[in-house]
Amino acid sequence: MDSFEHTIQTLRGKGFKLTPQRFAVIKYMIGNTNHPSALTIHKDLKKRYPSLSFSTVYNTLNVLEEIGEVTPIYIFSEHVNYDPSVEPHMHFLCTKCNRIHDIFPGDIEGVRLPAGEVAGHLIISSQVILRGICKDCR
Repeated sequence: MDSFEHTIQTLRGKGFKLTPQRFAVIKYMIGNTNHPSALTIHKDLKKRYPSLSFSTVYNTLNVLEEIGEVTPIYIFSEHVNYDPSVEPHMHFLCTKCNRIHDIFPGDIEGVRLPAGEVAGHLIISSQVILRGICKDCR
C-alpha cells in the first residue's frame, strides 16, 4: 500500500463508502509485514470495533486487492493471507512457526521474477513460495 491517504483517495474516487471499520482495516494493513488473513484481521480489530463484521473485513480486502493495494497470498488451503507490499517479491513460509517472510529479488543473488511474456504466455502475476525453517526457529 502506498499510503493511507492515497488508498483513501483511490477508494473515494471509486465511490467506496468509508466507515470507521473500513478505515480500521486499511490502517491495519498499512506497513503490516505479518501477512494476516481476513480472520486474523477481524479477530484483532473486533476488540476495538465490536460491531465489525467478518464480511466488512473480507469485502474491504477484496476491494483493496481490486485496486492493487494488497496482494492475496495462497499458501494455506484453509485461508488466504494478504500482503500490503505489492512490489514483486517472493515469500518464505517457516514450516515450524508458520510465519510468512518477504524475500525480495535483490536478497537472493541471480534471482529475477518473470514479467511480461514468457514462451508466448502473458504473465499477469506470479507467486513464489519458499518453504523451510526461518532464522528465528533455527
